[in-house]
Amino acid sequence: MPTSTAIRAVVDPASALVAAHAEIENGAPSLGVLAQLTQLTEVLLNQVETLAEQLTEARTCPVTQLPTRAAWNALAEEVCTSGAAVVLLIDLNDFKPVNDAHGHAAGDAVLAATGARLRSWTDGRGYAGRLGGDEFVAVIRDEPHLAVAISNLRDQLHHPISYDGTRLSVAAAIGVATVPGNTPEALSAAMSRADRRMYRDKGRPGRR
Repeated sequence: MPTSTAIRAVVDPASALVAAHAEIENGAPSLGVLAQLTQLTEVLLNQVETLAEQLTEARTCPVTQLPTRAAWNALAEEVCTSGAAVVLLIDLNDFKPVNDAHGHAAGDAVLAATGARLRSWTDGRGYAGRLGGDEFVAVIRDEPHLAVAISNLRDQLHHPISYDGTRLSVAAAIGVATVPGNTPEALSAAMSRADRRMYRDKGRPGRR
């Protein structure tokens, strides 16, 4: 028995579309063919919606709700092309002991709170993102009182986080660098300088 267009639509939308098109070209389309095309359209729309959701998830960290590295890079380039910009690299201090002492759920709570604080601080200034692990990044437009703004951010990131009746002590090392241009290469160079300064702030010479 020949496979109907409706069934083919579920199995292979592309093949089903070709088959339905052939039926239409051979004569006036019947109500059955139109119904099959309607089902095919629904299948394709559902697939597009699923792909869009997967893309959104891939570009957003589920724990912090911040952009992932690739998504943040695109946003950062937009900021850099609009004028003078500054990059910040942020690394949480003693994050592993929190996980070890209180469990991964507590660690996720710290990451989520850090993400919320960075998102609030960058609102209207630029964008924050999560690079992975306990490392974060932010890009903002340069401003007259930058040192004061960064000091305020440090205070926010050092504020204890409440979790399951416990106050978790957190801190962060911050490295700052001006972006020397509006190209991806300039952004990358600034991130490298900010990374080195972050590790100096952390009391280490740099990445090993």
